[in-house]
Amino acid sequence: MAVGDQAAAAGYPLVPDTGEEGRLRWGAREINRTRDFIAQLFSLIPVGKSGYRTAAGISSGTADPSGGADGDIYFKIVPS
Repeated sequence: MAVGDQAAAAGYPLVPDTGEEGRLRWGAREINRTRDFIAQLFSLIPVGKSGYRTAAGISSGTADPSGGADGDIYFKIVPS
């Protein structure tokens, strides 16, 4: 697979080899674009225990479960 094929298939813009947009002086812009892509990926990762539980569909409480979607996990806390 050629360099850039996976990025093109994912819909990411490619840096051209020639022409005005391929000039060396635009290197900083391309580095910043790459950093933007990385920041977008990091924003998809949950933060903290509650974030991971919510993303996984795990919840808990003392009431009977209601709503939710297929595959969600609910832990009912039973007072002792």
